[in-house]
Amino acid sequence: MKPLIRLAAIASVVALAAACGETDSMEGGPVTPDPDAPLPPADPGPVQPTGHAELLGDWAAYPSWCSNSSGAERPITITLARFEGYENSCAIEQSRPLADGYELTLLCEAEGQETRETVRASADGDRMTLAYPDRDGATVALTRCPADPAP
Repeated sequence: MKPLIRLAAIASVVALAAACGETDSMEGGPVTPDPDAPLPPADPGPVQPTGHAELLGDWAAYPSWCSNSSGAERPITITLARFEGYENSCAIEQSRPLADGYELTLLCEAEGQETRETVRASADGDRMTLAYPDRDGATVALTRCPADPAP
């Protein structure tokens, strides 16, 4: 009985293969492209994120801290990829726009420990507020430092 089942299976495969080779008489040959048809758009490449441009720069709790380059009383620096502060260095893993600013997902290293936290930042001119939902909603108000702080 097994040889009969095997023979039926082989016959089914052969019939299926033969059916695939048949063509419908309605199908035409190769299609010649229309020379007047518009070309598809060029590949624009990867999308460049607009990011959190209004947050970029140095920010300090007090303007007098802008000229400090070390210690606790120094500015934080925000770039498209980094969030640098006193005793911590963070990579910005994600920047998500919100109605009133951005939510930044940070991967930080501080005192040899790696942590992940969320910061919500909103800037209005030279003032910025940082809210830390992972720290019971703590907020910090900062002032933008001039591009070339006074010595």
